[in-house]
Amino acid sequence: MHVQRTKHASKYTVVPNAILQHRRLSLTARGLLALLLSQPEHGAATVRELTEGCPEGQKRVGNAMAELQAEGYVICTRVQNARGHWSTSVTVFDVPQAPAPEPETPEPGCPRLRSLGINPFGEKTQGKNPPTPQVPEGDGQNGERGEEAPQSQELGRAAALLGRLKTAVPALTLSTSDIAALAPVAAQWLERGATELQLRNELTEGLPTVIKSPRALLADRLTRKMPAAPVEVELLVECAECGRYLPRGQKAGICSECVGVAPTMPEPASVGQTEEAASLLSEIRQRRATGRIKGTSRRGFATV
Repeated sequence: MHVQRTKHASKYTVVPNAILQHRRLSLTARGLLALLLSQPEHGAATVRELTEGCPEGQKRVGNAMAELQAEGYVICTRVQNARGHWSTSVTVFDVPQAPAPEPETPEPGCPRLRSLGINPFGEKTQGKNPPTPQVPEGDGQNGERGEEAPQSQELGRAAALLGRLKTAVPALTLSTSDIAALAPVAAQWLERGATELQLRNELTEGLPTVIKSPRALLADRLTRKMPAAPVEVELLVECAECGRYLPRGQKAGICSECVGVAPTMPEPASVGQTEEAASLLSEIRQRRATGRIKGTSRRGFATV
């Protein structure tokens, strides 16, 4: 392969060979990094504006941007101006930067119950203040509220999953307060039968190129894509005597007809075996024999 190089006097960009020959970066990521390095310092153009209309599409550009952030060539920082508006500051390097140490996210624990203290202003009258409910004895963690234990487990799993999103998508890094606000909504997904893999895919697939607020984006997806609550179907139990279904709510035993409380409905007799049907047929035959009925019409009516 022969390479022809031309010496340029202006309007050129120096790109290290380490970038162009980086094996872990895709060709799209290398080209995007070269495009970003060719921009003037402190430029006002955003990444979306620079890649608008490119044949790769915004999804591939977003994936390439994530590769550059993972390798340390691009660092995105959330900044707030004097008016309180948030924006994303993008810094591009031609040499990879070492990742900053990430703060540890504490795991949410179970609430601990405590008894009320003594009123420093003395006892009040019982007429104005109702008696204080007694706190049940226990260790205050798992044994005190058996009904809330499963909910606390789902809440802990949801919080841990939200904290791990930054390993897959660095742009979805959440603070401790963000995780505490989103964990109850994510726990509802797990309570309704969704797996952690399904929840993670719904939160990370099809992301926009630039994420200005990870908390707002995840809150919208958690609320808008919430799965429907499972419908509980109560199965009917058969009577131990006759096999009929018992009334809804009765789990065992026999039905009211077998007990003798409700009258048993007789089986319907077939047409032709009743006395009324037999007398009617006899009368029709007599009328036909005397000539009063000649036959029946096409629709089945008797004709005279």
